[in-house]
Amino acid sequence: MGDIHFNRNDILQGAATARGCLKVLPLGKSKTQKIVLGSFNGVLQSFSYKKGELLTSFKTLPTGKPIDAVELGLGQGQKDKIFSTSQQTLRGVNKKGKEFFKFKTNLTERINWFKVHELQLWVCSEFTFNHYVDCKDKNFYLCNDKINEMMAIPIVGDHAHNAVLACNDQMVRVLQGSEVYYEAAVDGAVRTIYHTGSKVAGKHREVFYSTSGGLVGQIFMDAEAVKRGWKIPAEKLAAADSIEAAVDYTKDGRPDLVIGRDDGSVEVYCVNDDGATPTKVFEKSIGEAITSIGSGYVTDSTIEDIVLSTYSGKVLSLSQATADGQSMGTGEEKIASGKAARVLMKDIENLKGLVNTARGRYSQVSEDLVAVDKGTFHVNDKFCLDPHDGSYALTIESPMPIFTIAVQSDVPVELLETEANVAIMSQSPPDPENGNFCLATYRCQETSNRIEIKMRAVEGHFGTVQAFVIPRVAPKTSQICSYRIKPLCLQHRVQKVDEKRPMNELKITGQFSLAELHAWVVFCLPDIPARPPADEVSYCFESVLMGTVLTARYKAGEGIFRSDSVTTLAILREGITKEATAKKQRIQVTFDLNDETVGHFLRLLHPKLEYQQSLSKKMQLIEALKEVRVQEEDISFLDPSYKEILDTAAQVEKEFKRQPRQLEYLHGVVKDLFIDFQKFKGSNVKHRVGQLEQVLRNYDVDALIQFITKPN
Repeated sequence: MGDIHFNRNDILQGAATARGCLKVLPLGKSKTQKIVLGSFNGVLQSFSYKKGELLTSFKTLPTGKPIDAVELGLGQGQKDKIFSTSQQTLRGVNKKGKEFFKFKTNLTERINWFKVHELQLWVCSEFTFNHYVDCKDKNFYLCNDKINEMMAIPIVGDHAHNAVLACNDQMVRVLQGSEVYYEAAVDGAVRTIYHTGSKVAGKHREVFYSTSGGLVGQIFMDAEAVKRGWKIPAEKLAAADSIEAAVDYTKDGRPDLVIGRDDGSVEVYCVNDDGATPTKVFEKSIGEAITSIGSGYVTDSTIEDIVLSTYSGKVLSLSQATADGQSMGTGEEKIASGKAARVLMKDIENLKGLVNTARGRYSQVSEDLVAVDKGTFHVNDKFCLDPHDGSYALTIESPMPIFTIAVQSDVPVELLETEANVAIMSQSPPDPENGNFCLATYRCQETSNRIEIKMRAVEGHFGTVQAFVIPRVAPKTSQICSYRIKPLCLQHRVQKVDEKRPMNELKITGQFSLAELHAWVVFCLPDIPARPPADEVSYCFESVLMGTVLTARYKAGEGIFRSDSVTTLAILREGITKEATAKKQRIQVTFDLNDETVGHFLRLLHPKLEYQQSLSKKMQLIEALKEVRVQEEDISFLDPSYKEILDTAAQVEKEFKRQPRQLEYLHGVVKDLFIDFQKFKGSNVKHRVGQLEQVLRNYDVDALIQFITKPN
């Protein structure tokens, strides 16, 4: 299957939008379909796109209350009915914009997701699920972790719908009434679920899901169990916020999978019936987070388009159609017709006049006063661990251009180079006495709405990273985004680990409750829900940097933690002891040390340490070798290894610049292992750290193992 091509058409620039707030209405009397869009300013509008012009069917007035979700009815006669939610209220309008339904729920949290089927209403807030029938309470479920999306499809029977929840604790849950009918574990926090509308073998419903780490997978669900299908591995840290498989763009007889990611990528995959992993046939970057994806006859009455909305409020289509029978080549937006251009220019002039008038009034008022903006602007932010390189990625996106971002941290972090980052960074010296281990500013380009910052944290330290976002507007205002760095911040939760490897064991006992011990574990480890999911809890983790593992099994009065890393358990013991002491709770700690874990750990670390040692030595030689090449016309006398360094100098310098302190960081890991191992043995070996540094300079893995395990 060859690649396919799409042409981009920009349709509308509205206010910022949340996930799932764009829908394409079914075909009516017109040959093209209408689009419905809900925005953060409370505006709900329906429009179509004909001959390069935007035609508005209806548009509500701004309410100032964000529209959180937009859906079309699922029942017969409801598929052209438009439903939207704002805070705790759900409204329904027809395709002309006339309101026919309004229901104010009894919820305290805002509604994030909902579905409507005839008289039934399924509603999800951050942690709770409610089922209403004819606006009366029917079922309720409290989830252990955040609900990231929901759908309603028949699973247990052929007619009655079941709610299916995409949960942050790496579970897809099927509800029957107020109870969990069954749940399926996946490889990451479930971000999106999508039902293709088809059945396999007459009973299995095909469902696609995505995780926060970027993986997309297939599962088949029926009344008995879940069957797993293919997986598309994550190529980058970009969550798939929207999935659709409704149109056959490749003309192979099966609908293709369309994925919209939060880094602006749109991907189209050809899905095979033989169960093989889908093949990517198209990819394009829009440049900002994609919040919704749909499909339909929008710009052309003969070919279906991919329709999508972005966080900043853009609505655009990707079409396989050509203009006047000719290819559009680059795929950039079409030039508007003469009439549309004249209308647009007139609107721009009117807006300029309004801006100048408002600016004059502002100047008069602000002569003796300090300007304060009462309102806040929306920021789409994400702070997550990148398992590919062990760094944390902070992504900030604003509907308006960003002027500057200040990053402050009360915990040691190292800011890393990012190729996609066009902002200019200025970093101030650390001031630990005043709680500033890191202070930097990023000055953005005029048109930058999105910025990505990467940083490396050190396990054993915990605190807060703050980002102060200042948009390019007047008067200047700032919004603070805060993120927690946990003591074991480089641990990534997984479904299972290899427990046959040599392991150390930490056991904690006392008169504490399950909730108390769970809270202490949450303080130390990421990716754990705030509430314990059962009377006995079990979690597995893997270090993204070292490849070591950690298992946690605990209940009221007892917790058992096993790891092949002494340092991991030392940090965990310190964190739990600190929290227990703050709560004035007495605990007993026992440790079973396995000497074999030291050699096992260092051999896991060996490839990284050896590579960084080699990289550092090459960097020391590059300048001298370049000088030799300048002075000598013939360098054939050089050793082949030196010639190789010269040939790969650019690549070596690029890699070293990307992680300039990686070797120093790995040496710190070895030092921590040495101190923690001997501390559990009852020895204080800080006076021998200088000798360890000498062993590291003359690195040999066997000599290093012997030095660390040698009695003091």
